[in-house]
Amino acid sequence: MLALRELRIIFTSNMVSKLPFVFKFLMGCMAFIALNLGSSAQEALLPPFDLQWGEKPEKLLKWASEKQLKVTVKVTDEDPRLKVIGVAPTSGLLPNHKAHALEARYHKGKLFEVSVHHGAAHSDPKYTVNYFNELKSLLAVKYGMFSPNNKQQNKTGEGVRKSVAYHVEPVSGVLLLLVLSELEDAESGMHSARFSLIYRNQNIIPKR
Repeated sequence: MLALRELRIIFTSNMVSKLPFVFKFLMGCMAFIALNLGSSAQEALLPPFDLQWGEKPEKLLKWASEKQLKVTVKVTDEDPRLKVIGVAPTSGLLPNHKAHALEARYHKGKLFEVSVHHGAAHSDPKYTVNYFNELKSLLAVKYGMFSPNNKQQNKTGEGVRKSVAYHVEPVSGVLLLLVLSELEDAESGMHSARFSLIYRNQNIIPKR
């Protein structure tokens, strides 16, 4: 009985070598999948355009200057800690991208949100809506299924304005949002569409 109490099972490398090949192969696959899932989660932390969370505006401003893009800087009296930098080409799309403009938001000089805007006044609304749905499906494969956030439809003097929003939180405190806005006027046949992909890292902003 004493010998039984003192019996210990030690899992050594020798025991692993004696395991059936299929079992060892499955163990390797599980480790590989876990590693890649972790890598995907880390990718979700990164904003687009080679920006980094928490960095200062100088990097974005330098890139915009090198590409000869228009830059706007907004600081409101309501919250002077918040700075919004907009970047857009004089015409067409951003360099090597399908977007028409981007906005970066900084809190106390630290990047916490990047909005990438698609669609312009001259853009084909059907193409914009189709690209929105296509991008939503592609991002869902990488980051997880999007949840509906908000849906509105209002009549205005210009026509009927419709908007729909979705979000996913692949990493705690980091959100990806897709917001589509359409404006239609049945009488004139006017139809425009725009959407934004918003990367937001709420962990940068101190909690109150």
